[in-house]
Amino acid sequence: MKNLSLLFYILITINFVACKDKQTLKVAGSETMNSMMRFLGTEYEKVNSNVRVTVEGGGSESGIDRLRKGEIDMAVSSRALNQAEYDDLRKTGNLEIVRLAYDGVALVVNPNNPVSKLHLVQTSDIFSGKIKNWKEVGGQDAPISIVIRNDKSGTQDYFQNHILKRRDLGEKEFNAFKSNVFSPNAKIVKDNAEMAKYIQENPNSIGYMGMGSALVDHKDKLKALEYAKTSSKDEPYVTPSIRNVYDRKYKLARELFIIYKTDQGDKIDAFVTYLTSEQGQVAVLQSGYLRSSLPEVEVSAEPVK
Repeated sequence: MKNLSLLFYILITINFVACKDKQTLKVAGSETMNSMMRFLGTEYEKVNSNVRVTVEGGGSESGIDRLRKGEIDMAVSSRALNQAEYDDLRKTGNLEIVRLAYDGVALVVNPNNPVSKLHLVQTSDIFSGKIKNWKEVGGQDAPISIVIRNDKSGTQDYFQNHILKRRDLGEKEFNAFKSNVFSPNAKIVKDNAEMAKYIQENPNSIGYMGMGSALVDHKDKLKALEYAKTSSKDEPYVTPSIRNVYDRKYKLARELFIIYKTDQGDKIDAFVTYLTSEQGQVAVLQSGYLRSSLPEVEVSAEPVK
């Protein structure tokens, strides 16, 4: 009995010391990147048992602000920094911005909605409130309920500029619609989970979110629509998928970034090295996103015949 008690004490002590010695690496920001970073953090912990990676959302702007304040070790963003954010971050130390992955933005509806595809102008008109009924885009006679992210979201920023204001149709179109705003009747939610719940409970609603989140985290709750930039017969409607983003067929795609200070020592350097390595980029693919680098190719030493 004494030996068992001693063994139990030793095990508890070892576990306490191990937990005490673990370094915590705090990541926060883009809701789009949340599920990917959680997966990458878990995978990283498997090969680095002395590190614990914590991941929080809040939106790209929130992550950038928290990095500036020194509350986290790494911010993740689904959009590029604007000049003011870059200047503010540089005031607090040397800055590194790394493209980690690519993601498509998916238009999402309730699975029971018969509409299966939309083009850019239709989408812009829906979210600005010009198109109010599903029958105007081939659906049932039912009012459209719009749900959008808050203004801290990188996805919201991307969607507002590229779709709502029609930047993807060229500068002439963008200049004509740059005053476009979301419908005042739009429901505003804080994250993708809240958006998925709202759409699931409201059959006539439509929203948007990162493709990885739509197709991985909420695939049973939502239907992702096919999308085309124009209604031209020469431009087919395309399903959001990793392959279609990789082949540049799916037009709603953007870069995803990690942002960190370079004076944090080996802890952050090792994590970044992992994320950008072949192992890390394979994990990006496994999490439902498109890797930022080309796969490593083994070159045979044998001469080509």
